[in-house]
Amino acid sequence: KHMIFPMKAIGEGRLSPEDLKTDRKNCIHYEETGLGKKALFLHFLGIGRMAYIPLSSIDRVYKRLCVSKGFFEEGKIYGSLSYLVICFEGREKAFRFLREENLDALLDAFRVKTDIPVGKKN
Repeated sequence: KHMIFPMKAIGEGRLSPEDLKTDRKNCIHYEETGLGKKALFLHFLGIGRMAYIPLSSIDRVYKRLCVSKGFFEEGKIYGSLSYLVICFEGREKAFRFLREENLDALLDAFRVKTDIPVGKKN
């Protein structure tokens, strides 16, 4: 038996159940994230592409890189952490990516497939 979880909308924007189902099924996957024609699908409660933000609600997206201390040689090895930052409805939410190149591919897809600005405001 499969448990059915309803899709979680992040923010005020909503899509119809029919649009959601079709868009999620046809979205392009970037790790736990998916870019559809009408929504950006995100991980929620550890489940990939279970939450969404309609593209019409998103004002801007950009990459944030952070550095974390490693555990080897008394913390002298550092690793970078990549985050997708989504600006929508006057707030920001960051989602972690395991591989920076996957995040770069998603940001490239935003540039090609949407009119949403990519990059921080100057």
